[in-house]
Amino acid sequence: MTVIAPGFCLASLQAGLAPGLPINHPLVAAVCRLVLGLAAVLVMRALAQRQLALSRGRGQVDPVLAGPTLRAASQLALVLVANWSWAALPLAAQANQLYQAASGLVVLLLVVRLINAGLERLLAAVANRLGEAAGLDRIADLLPMLRGATWLLGLLVYLQNQGLKLTAVLGALAGAGLGIGLALRVPARDFFSYLTILVEQPFQLGQLLRFDDVMGRVVKVGLRSTHLRSLDGELVVINNAQLLAKTLRNYGDQQERRVLQRLLLRLDSGAEAAARFPPLAQAAISPWPQVRFDRCHLVELTPAGLLFELVYFLDASDPNLAFDRQQAINLELLASLERSGIDLADPTGLLPAPKS
Repeated sequence: MTVIAPGFCLASLQAGLAPGLPINHPLVAAVCRLVLGLAAVLVMRALAQRQLALSRGRGQVDPVLAGPTLRAASQLALVLVANWSWAALPLAAQANQLYQAASGLVVLLLVVRLINAGLERLLAAVANRLGEAAGLDRIADLLPMLRGATWLLGLLVYLQNQGLKLTAVLGALAGAGLGIGLALRVPARDFFSYLTILVEQPFQLGQLLRFDDVMGRVVKVGLRSTHLRSLDGELVVINNAQLLAKTLRNYGDQQERRVLQRLLLRLDSGAEAAARFPPLAQAAISPWPQVRFDRCHLVELTPAGLLFELVYFLDASDPNLAFDRQQAINLELLASLERSGIDLADPTGLLPAPKS
């Protein structure tokens, strides 16, 4: 196999592109470098696209983020090719400095756009974890702030690389930062509280919450506050920071609700009545749909009576239905006690004795 030297290839290309100019002319060298660089970028881009297509088919890459990354890499490669071609031209130092400044600005534009695309994709993935369509709308509140911060940081890095002394600028920003920090302390707290809700997902839209003495369903989660529609129909607005600072009970995420009842039978009911009560309680609970009987035990003999613990589980997906089931079970228990002649005790001793 014959190996062609790179110098021979470059010389042949120069002769073909500019036959009227000498081979070592700077303009010819710059044009040849530009042609070779563009060809190399196109070949590498085609290979990368082919490999990316194979990886997408196997599910190894993120198709949303891989496209912008490949596009930004290709554009950065073109900037490098342009720099390589420009270096062959014997221009004045001022022209080179102007070109380097423009080239650095283009690189800044490409890098910041790629970072913003990555941040947007990351926040979109967080929104998808929320499992609700409103997540993307809530993410849109964060994007302008993050994009602005990225552009500001990139601009400071660019100015620093161009030799601009940023000591005075940073000093002024640091001096103003104290006042700005005090002024933005509450908005910053609200923002991080919103970000915590967004990432940790303590609740979702439509779920039933209890906060202090308020019980209602989540109808909106904003940047500063969360809106609940109480069971009485009122709209309750709660600051996000206060919402996370106190105990929050989420009934919407509860699959089952455990019900523990302590029933006190009369002390003179007798051992036979005490032995009949657990099967009687199970028979009153088990037939109901979406109800699971757990146990019923005589746990203590007290002077006031025979203390039983009754435990069962209700389906908590619909709180109103769960309360209806619990009420129906209590009524059935009361009717079963009446039919069996078993009386509940009066721990105060104020009620009259049942008639025999």
